Amino acid sequence: MAGFNDFMDKAGAFASMAAEKAKDLASVAAAKTKQVSRIAKLNMDISGEKDTIRKAYTELGRLYYEAHGAAPDAAFAQSCQEIDVAKEKIAAMEEEIAQLKQEIGEDAAAQDADFEAVVDQTEDAAGVDVEITVEEPGAPAEPEAPFSNDPCENDPCINDPCINDPNVNDPGES
Repeated sequence: MAGFNDFMDKAGAFASMAAEKAKDLASVAAAKTKQVSRIAKLNMDISGEKDTIRKAYTELGRLYYEAHGAAPDAAFAQSCQEIDVAKEKIAAMEEEIAQLKQEIGEDAAAQDADFEAVVDQTEDAAGVDVEITVEEPGAPAEPEAPFSNDPCENDPCINDPCINDPNVNDPGES
């Protein structure tokens, strides 16, 4: 019985030591998690501060350009010239857009008038009559015909005489 008691004492000591180690590891893991979280927060804060600096530099440049863009110091001349060239390109592109929009506007009125005529001609040529309706929001849709689980009922080819006629050649056969 002394051996059993000795075994139980050692097992208890081992379990206590294992529990203590697990507690220590959990404590270390929690501390590491806090550190990683703090690093992530600091990186986000750094990004925010860099964004603040970038915006301030942009504003500083804009203010300088507005005040001295016509006659900049030599150190800023090339940057001011690049801004002037870009502004000229933007103005030319905006003018082209306005011209294209004006052409579209003139063409759009003519196209709207011709649309109904084209639809009518197409319907007449095809021998169909298409009615376009607009459903009101929230209006219930018309229920569709129920789908059958019978594959023969949903397959339009199942009753095709060409498929069921053994005297008709399969297109794959020659």
